[in-house]
Amino acid sequence: MATDDVDELYEKLMEESRDRGEVDEGAAAERRRTPRLRADATTLTVRAELHVSAIDVSVGGLAFHSNFPVQIGQPLNITVGHLFTVDAVVVSCTLEEADEELTHTLYRVQCKFPEEEQGKYLLVMVKELDRRKSEGEEDRPARDKNNKSARK
Repeated sequence: MATDDVDELYEKLMEESRDRGEVDEGAAAERRRTPRLRADATTLTVRAELHVSAIDVSVGGLAFHSNFPVQIGQPLNITVGHLFTVDAVVVSCTLEEADEELTHTLYRVQCKFPEEEQGKYLLVMVKELDRRKSEGEEDRPARDKNNKSARK
């Protein structure tokens, strides 16, 4: 669609929206560069970059904790570091913890991989990175203990 067409359509839409009272003209409207229009009929999908830790992983799928619910059937792209990305589909999302006000929630999200070969690569990478991380963390406390005993 050409820019001129979009500009014309925008102007026509703005005029029609003003006539129907769909333009936000509240106190904050004068501070905005562009007017906001009420929109309540269209469902949007917003993807967020979530950083989560795996609970468990298999060649068929994985589970992780999330502070937000994820819709069953939702396709996901799961990336390990910047190394490797696999496709997955959410098969379960269960609330495990919540405070009374629901300001803190913890969901267990389970996904399946459409291709087990991708799951196998992901599993190998996750376990290798886990191994490296645990080796690095095991060395650190030993060094800290040596430093404490040297200070005494």
